[in-house]
Amino acid sequence: MKSLILFLSAAAVFFAGCVTMPGEVNPEYLVDKTAEENKTIEKLQASIIAKRQEIPDLKKKVEEAGQRLKVIRGWAVILKQEKSLLENKQKHFQLENDAAKMNANAKLMIDNDYQIRAEAERLGYARAVLELAEAQQEVAEAELSVQVAELANEKAKIARTYLVRKQGTTVPDGKKSSSKGPETFDEKYRNYLDQQREQLISKRAARDEAVKRLKITEDKLRNKDITK
Repeated sequence: MKSLILFLSAAAVFFAGCVTMPGEVNPEYLVDKTAEENKTIEKLQASIIAKRQEIPDLKKKVEEAGQRLKVIRGWAVILKQEKSLLENKQKHFQLENDAAKMNANAKLMIDNDYQIRAEAERLGYARAVLELAEAQQEVAEAELSVQVAELANEKAKIARTYLVRKQGTTVPDGKKSSSKGPETFDEKYRNYLDQQREQLISKRAARDEAVKRLKITEDKLRNKDITK
C-alpha cells in the first residue's frame, strides 16, 4: 500500500505535464513480481519522491532571480529618464550661458552614463542568472520524467512476463513481433522512456550552455570591478 501511495504521488505531478505517457500498468499484472523486482520498484519510487522534493527550491530560485531582474530593469529605466533630464538641463544652461551650472551638470551626466553602462552589465548578469535557474529547474523536471518513465517501464516488463506466461506465448527480449500480443506489452513504455532520456540530454545541454553564459557575464563584472 505504501508503495502504491508513493507511486501515485509522483505520477500525479508527472501526468500533469505530460500527456503522451502510456497508461498505468494494471496492478493485477504485477502480482507475480519477485522480491528483487519489488525492491527495484520501491527504489525507483523513493528516487521519484526525492527528486520531487528538489523542485520547489529550484522554482523558488527562479522566482527570486526573476524578481532581481525586474528590479534591475526598473532601475535602468530610472537612469535613462535621469539621463534625459540632465540633457535637457544642459541645453537650458547653455541657453543661459551659465558656465558653472554647465560644468556641474556635465559631471552629473558623466556619472549617469557610467551608471547606465554599469547597470547594463548587471542586467546581463541578472538575465544569465535567471536563465540558469530556469535551466536547472527544467533539468530536474526532466530527470523526474525519466524516473517516472523508468518506473512505468519496470512495471511493464513485469507485466509482460505475467501476460506471456498466462497466455503461453513469448518472444526473446529485444526481438520485435509483427503482432500486438502480450510479448510487445512493454514496447510503448520502453519507447517512451527512450524519448524522455533524449529530452533530458537536451535539457542538460541547455543548462551547460547557461552555465557558460553566466560565467562570461561574471567575468565581465569582475574585470570592470562593478559592484552594487
